[in-house]
Amino acid sequence: MMIQDISFYIISILTVLILSALVPLTLKKYFIIPILTFVVMILAAFVIPNFMETTNWEALAGYAVFLGILSLLVSILMWFYTRGRRKKKEVAQREMAEQHTEDAADEKRGKKKR
Repeated sequence: MMIQDISFYIISILTVLILSALVPLTLKKYFIIPILTFVVMILAAFVIPNFMETTNWEALAGYAVFLGILSLLVSILMWFYTRGRRKKKEVAQREMAEQHTEDAADEKRGKKKR
């Protein structure tokens, strides 16, 4: 029974964490993985008990909610991380552009003095 094995839970949690961290960085869609995680796991919670008599849908639905919330938290943290990184990058570019214009203005002043 795969569902009653602890490795199923470890692998599913690690998969959700990794996907929730990497997909927002590549696609810039921060809420796709939490929604997909929740929908897929809820569907599994209602389908799996039809084939396995020892499982019930309530426990699997609770696990689906847990994974959805975990994925949402990781996605929100990734959004904050990328937003902060983007702001730092914009500030650095703005400072570099200002420095560049100051250097160009100094060069023009230097040429006029000669």
